[in-house]
Amino acid sequence: MILTIIVVIVTVIGIVMLNKSEYDGIAYWLGLLFTVVGGFVAFIMVICIICAHIGVDAQIEKNRIEYESLCERNEIIVSEYEDVSKSDVIKDIAEWNKNVYNYKHWAYNPWTNWFLSKRIADQMEMIER
Repeated sequence: MILTIIVVIVTVIGIVMLNKSEYDGIAYWLGLLFTVVGGFVAFIMVICIICAHIGVDAQIEKNRIEYESLCERNEIIVSEYEDVSKSDVIKDIAEWNKNVYNYKHWAYNPWTNWFLSKRIADQMEMIER
């Protein structure tokens, strides 16, 4: 969110500089640079924000399936069943927990929260070992 606001402010400053300056001055060229770069970055950010919020339900379902699978594998290793490699399961659970922490961290960070869905972050759960 904060990054998006900064880019919008830079674009607005560029537009104001374009309108208030002469065509040959440095303020004109600086305003043109701010407007073009700010507009381009704002356009890319809008595309990223839209992409982050499309397909949220599918991502939630994929995360639920992976979470349940890992929980079942965790129950198997806790029950001392011999057919499952414990180290692989522990590694997969640790990787899942890192991904959950990372996603939640960036989804609630004010600098990047518009680029990730909080619905997905709220649905993801850590697996206790």
